[in-house]
Amino acid sequence: MFMICFLSVTSFWPGWQNSEAEQQEPPVSSPVTIAIIQPRGVDAYREAVEGFLYSLRNRIHQRFNTVIYESPEGLYKTLKQNEPSHKSSTIQLIVTIGTQATNEVSRTIHDIPIVFSMVLNPERVLSNRTDIVGASLNIPFSLQLEMINKVLPTVKTVGIIYDPTKHDNVLMAQSPSKKQYGLRLTTFPVTSPKEIPGALSRVNKETDVLLGIVDSTVYTSRTTASIIRYTIKHQLPFVGISASYVKAGALCALLFNSRDIGRQTAQLAEQVLSGIPPTTLQNTIPEKIYLALNLRTARLIDVTIPKKIQEKAEILYE
Repeated sequence: MFMICFLSVTSFWPGWQNSEAEQQEPPVSSPVTIAIIQPRGVDAYREAVEGFLYSLRNRIHQRFNTVIYESPEGLYKTLKQNEPSHKSSTIQLIVTIGTQATNEVSRTIHDIPIVFSMVLNPERVLSNRTDIVGASLNIPFSLQLEMINKVLPTVKTVGIIYDPTKHDNVLMAQSPSKKQYGLRLTTFPVTSPKEIPGALSRVNKETDVLLGIVDSTVYTSRTTASIIRYTIKHQLPFVGISASYVKAGALCALLFNSRDIGRQTAQLAEQVLSGIPPTTLQNTIPEKIYLALNLRTARLIDVTIPKKIQEKAEILYE
């Protein structure tokens, strides 16, 4: 089952139609139609779409309509309806929200420009497509290391548990960052969840902090709960990958702003709609990043977080 929501920008944003009429001549071409694949039930995805629409409305002069689908199937059905009469597609741009939707649509659609949003490790997801661009969620290792250095100034060695079949090239590309801020990265490869307890034991013995990364082998809902329990029990600081990790007991995490990811997506969409080839554009990384801290976890693992760092945190769990 899928849901289609057709929105006109003039009705979605009250008062916009009059201001547009005052600022420009009446449009001489038909409105642009943008299809958005927004999986249901994810607040961050909803916020990204809100940021995208708000920013795009303020960036382009041409009127546009949006059609929002909960899954790619709705989009495919719409496109298929044009086939019997051989009509050209009325959709000028597809915006995919999230890794799964981006992966699916990129493997199926090849004749309509695609801009993605809210995707982790897009180079891996889109390994066979160089004509798709978008806003990633990849927070640079250098920022992660800077944050660790400030939150935990006595730390010298950072441990990362990862699946080499998914991240080996990514981690190797970060080798220049290994010496930044006086920190050394040590990696612990695993190929299945069964190997995580052994890797955790090694991290605890050989490093000062565990840095979490997006890895579906290592961090699932079940394994993450076990990892958090282990790190608290053994007083091993754990840097999570989202606010939910910090709320559950990770010491801290760097977070992105979903609405701002939508804004970055709109910037790229504007350029693609203006005729700039996606192959000449660069994927973006989060520009607005903030810190979440769990002070209760800090007390449990006997870590003192500098007061000035606490004051800078956007989210504080006590």
